[in-house]
Amino acid sequence: MALYLPAGLAPAPFFGDNRTSALIDNLAAKGWAHAETALPEALTQALRLRLETLDAADVLKPAAIGRGDSQMKAAAIRRTQIRWLEGHDPAERQFLEGCEALRREINRALFAGLFEFEAHFARYPAGGHYARHLDAFADRPRDRVVSLVAWLNDNWQAGNGGELDLWSGPDDTGTPVATVAPRSGDLLLMMSETIPHAVRETRVPRLGLAGWFRINPGVGGVLDPAG
Repeated sequence: MALYLPAGLAPAPFFGDNRTSALIDNLAAKGWAHAETALPEALTQALRLRLETLDAADVLKPAAIGRGDSQMKAAAIRRTQIRWLEGHDPAERQFLEGCEALRREINRALFAGLFEFEAHFARYPAGGHYARHLDAFADRPRDRVVSLVAWLNDNWQAGNGGELDLWSGPDDTGTPVATVAPRSGDLLLMMSETIPHAVRETRVPRLGLAGWFRINPGVGGVLDPAG
C-alpha cells in the first residue's frame, strides 16, 4: 500500500537547507545525488528495527516487476522482498514526513510538479540482486519522476555486496559512472526516467527503503499499485 501526506502537514526535514539545496543541485546537474548519513541515526535504527520486525513476522512479500496486468515475478531479474509503508508506525511516519519536506523543496527549486510519494521497505536476502533497469513505467513514463533510496544496513563492510551501480543515461551501456555502497543512513535521489541502475548481488542481507515521487494523483486518494 502507498501513502501520500496531506498538503496541510508541516513536514520535518531530514537535514538543513544548505544540504537540501546541494542535493537538489546535484540531482538537476547529474540526474542523481548521494547524501551520506542523511537520515538521523535514531530514525535509521528505528526503521531497521521496523523492517526486522516485519521480516520476523513473515509479512514481507517477493517483489514483482511491472504493474497491473503486466506484473510478473522474475527472480532472474529481481530477487528481493518488500512491504509498502502505510504510516501507522512512528518511524514510518517520520520517514514520510522527511520525504514530504524533500518533495516540497524539489518542487520549489525545479518546478517539478511532484504530487505524491510512495515507498516500501526492501530486504535483499543473501544472493539477492536487481538487474539494470529504469524505475519509470514504459506505458506511463511520467508517473514516477524522482526515485529515492535509503539504506539501513548496520555496519556494512566492503565485500558484503549489494552496491548500487548507476549509469548516466539509457544509452550509456559502459562502465557505471558511480557505484554507491549501501551504508546505513545514506540517501540517494535519481531521475526515474533517465538513470539506469542495478543492485549487485548481496552476500549478506541488504536492508533499505525505496520510494518514488510521482505526478500522478491516483484514484480516490489511493496511488496506483507499483512493482
